This record gives sequence, C-alpha cells and structure tokens, in this order.
Amino acid sequence: MLDSEVQELADRVASMLLSYAAHGLATSSISGMGEISLRDGLVAAAAASGANQSRSWIIKREVQPQGWLDSAVDLYIKSKTSHGNIREVGGVELKWWRRDDAGNASNRRRDLVKDFIRAASLFSQVNDFAIVALLSTDVSWSKTTSTQGSDAQVMSLLSGSGSQRWNIKKMSSCKAIQGSVRYLKGKIEIPNAFHSKLRSEYSLSFSSGHLAFARVWTVKRVPNSRIIPEE
Repeated sequence: MLDSEVQELADRVASMLLSYAAHGLATSSISGMGEISLRDGLVAAAAASGANQSRSWIIKREVQPQGWLDSAVDLYIKSKTSHGNIREVGGVELKWWRRDDAGNASNRRRDLVKDFIRAASLFSQVNDFAIVALLSTDVSWSKTTSTQGSDAQVMSLLSGSGSQRWNIKKMSSCKAIQGSVRYLKGKIEIPNAFHSKLRSEYSLSFSSGHLAFARVWTVKRVPNSRIIPEE
C-alpha cells in the first residue's frame, strides 16, 4: 500500500470511532459502550477503505497471528493475490478509554503501551501496516496520562505529534513498559525498538469544550532492532 492509502485508512478509522462516541453522547449511552461495538466500526471503516482503493480484502475480527500465545488482534486484514495465495495486509489494535478513576490509571497506561508493543511485533508479520487506535473521553485521557511518575516518559510519546521512537531498554524504568514486557514475554516476539507515528486525530467538542477524541497511530519495527530474549 502507498503511504497515502494507509493514511486514508487511519482517517476512516478515526472518523468511525468518533461517530460512535457522538452517538453515545446523544443517547446518554457512552459509558456503557463496549469495544465489541467499536470493532464493528473498524470492519466498516476497513471495508470502505478497501473498496475505495479497489482492493479485495478479507477482513476479520479477533485473529491470533501465527506463533502468538497472547490474545487476538482486534482487526486483521488479508487479501488474495492473483495466484491465489494469501497476503497478510495488516492489523489494528483497539483501545477504548472511558473511565476516569485514578486507581486504575496505571493499568490503562500499561494496556495501551502493551498494544503498541504488540503492533510492533505484528508489523514483522504483515506487509503494509500495524495500527493502534484509541477512542477516549477527554476526562479519561487527562486522568490517565497526566502522571509525574515513571510513566511520564512514555506518556509524552503518546501525547506527541508526528513520529516517535520507542526504545524498550532506555524506557525500562517506566512501569507501563515493565508491566507490558513482563506480560508479553514468552507470548510474542518483543522488539527492543520501534517507531510510532500519529496519523489521525479527530475530536468531538461542544461550546462547553472537548468531550471525546480518537487517535490513530501506525507502528513500525526498527529494521535493525533485536528481539528481547525470553529470559
């Protein structure tokens, strides 16, 4: 895929996620909205993108990549080549932040960081993209990312625009990194370095201020990166 085509997919994903947030706010149901519904939106966005690019994509939810012992990727895309072979196109990891309790903020940070590491690992198995998508209320984002503790370094990467470089060793003091690596070891191949790029950010706001937003990143493993040993 061309970079512009990946960008178009990222924009569609962000638009679709934000449309769910708008519907939830209009019907006072946003607090009860689950990731299952959002995965339906990912399928619709991917199908529209594939059709616009005249691509015959096989789009599936919750697919476990080959060799993974961890949970499935939220959205996985394959395609058939002209010779009938299956081509691994890409995958999307999804997170939905709506809670604002400070007690679980560290868990939310860890789980999002874990998705970035999973996406970096997935990138080695696909041909075109690995994406992390987040839908969040403004309050949840503020309560989760505004930390002065060890996770401040990694939260600055998530808050930043453009491209960011992640080095697992240099950020090993971050609790979110520690927890993610500890959980993922032995389940997937963990690269020691990768890049993320904020591709799309859409926000929903009223005159009273911002209420929710969607952020979509692409993640790429650094070419000369190494796999962190299991022991």
